[in-house]
Amino acid sequence: MKNRYWTFQRGNGVYYLQDRVTGRQTSLRTKDKVKAQRLAMARNQAVEQPALNVAMARAYLSGKSPQLATRTWESVMTAVAKCGGEATQQRCVRAMQSAPFKLLRKVPLVETDSQMFLDVLNHERAGTSTNNWLRRLHNYALDLGWLLAPVMARKAWPVMRYKIALAITAEEHQQITKTESSEERRLYYEMLWETGGSQSDVACLTWDAVDPKDGVLTYWRCKRGPESAPAHIKIGPRLQAILDRLPQSGPFFPTLRHIEAKHRAAEFRRRCGILGIKKKTLKSYRNAWTERARNAGMPIREAMEWVGHTSQAVHRAYAKNARVVCMPLEYYEAERDRKIVQFQTPPPATVSQVEGDAVTKNAS
Repeated sequence: MKNRYWTFQRGNGVYYLQDRVTGRQTSLRTKDKVKAQRLAMARNQAVEQPALNVAMARAYLSGKSPQLATRTWESVMTAVAKCGGEATQQRCVRAMQSAPFKLLRKVPLVETDSQMFLDVLNHERAGTSTNNWLRRLHNYALDLGWLLAPVMARKAWPVMRYKIALAITAEEHQQITKTESSEERRLYYEMLWETGGSQSDVACLTWDAVDPKDGVLTYWRCKRGPESAPAHIKIGPRLQAILDRLPQSGPFFPTLRHIEAKHRAAEFRRRCGILGIKKKTLKSYRNAWTERARNAGMPIREAMEWVGHTSQAVHRAYAKNARVVCMPLEYYEAERDRKIVQFQTPPPATVSQVEGDAVTKNAS
């Protein structure tokens, strides 16, 4: 192996060190030839030892699995892109094609260090999404044994700061429905407001999901798949009024169900732009429903079942902008006293009981 650094002497007698790779020249601040050679030897050994360690590690790993020594992060990206539903896979592919991940794509896993991760996270086009997907790649490689040790400790990762989700207000919803010329889209927005479902879940609803006997609407979330538990929604008067205006057979929204989610979202943004409504998306309906449920005092477990959330942390993230007003203590004391009086007061006698008591009295 050819040495990376070599020495030369200038006219003033001072020895310099030159890097064969970068061409950079650095003064050794000495005129002693032996001392200059020792300094150059130390620099070469410092470079050769890590390279020798990596070569030895590859030799040992090739005995267990030849791919461990040559696998790059591109293999991890390809494997992660096959996990989850179709929408999740599409988001993963878009994220892996972004500029920050190009820095990591061809890097072998065995040669990855924390500085490479920091370069990805500190890229000018990196954000919370980059942080999230890089964590997924790292954890996936660890779980499969492709990484022998964590590249970065858990506490060293930057905190993921998500944007505040803005809920649509009742006034904005009324503006949208009043100005929408399409009856199908108007009913679609009203269904989103009343059910709090995601835009794809509501667009794909059919009458097969309605149980008229029990008055229940049942559907499976597209994001979680049919193998997950379905969401059951009791049909109230307002939801029933919307159902009465829909086509009475087949899909609720025959046209919207065949439109891609991005096109439905684009149409909604166009409608909001006309009305001057800013920073609102179709997801704002979902956020608005959870805030309304929390303001109304709906138990969190029941609200989670309604919107199809699987963790309280996710549900709180949706409803973190809700303003909860606690009732005064006297309200609960009065409610308690009312229940006590109602429990202790005997029920009023029926007509049959009164007539029976009269007959018994006359017979005696």
